[in-house]
Amino acid sequence: MQLIDNWKDALSMTSVQAGGAVAVLGIAEQLMPSLQALLPPIAYGALGLLVMIARVIVQKKLRK
Repeated sequence: MQLIDNWKDALSMTSVQAGGAVAVLGIAEQLMPSLQALLPPIAYGALGLLVMIARVIVQKKLRK
């Protein structure tokens, strides 16, 4: 496995932040079942799509 050149900046990447949000929502939903009524299943698909889009967009904050 080969890491990207700027792997130390991973937490600054929008795609990593969006992926983290998806993970946190998934965990929160399991710990608090009442959240399942607030978050429709399509939300995870939409957030996953956001991660994919964020991954391919140039992020100026990462440019040096």
